[in-house]
Amino acid sequence: MPDMNDFHAFKSTSGGDGGGSNGGGGGKWDFGCGWVVIVIVGYMLLHFIFSGASWDAIDTLLGLGFLAFLFARSLFR
Repeated sequence: MPDMNDFHAFKSTSGGDGGGSNGGGGGKWDFGCGWVVIVIVGYMLLHFIFSGASWDAIDTLLGLGFLAFLFARSLFR
């Protein structure tokens, strides 16, 4: 039978809060390097809108920007 004191000692020194739904993450807005992608896509979106780009170009920009965001968030998190 395992010693419960060892379990509690490990749990208290594991660096986490001992549970919770975020798994020890940085919080609600922890996107990693995804913020860089958001800023770049936002700038490009404004440029596309003011330069009179077609809706297909804007749709493609948003789709590829979303994929780049997911990639950057998962890679640099």
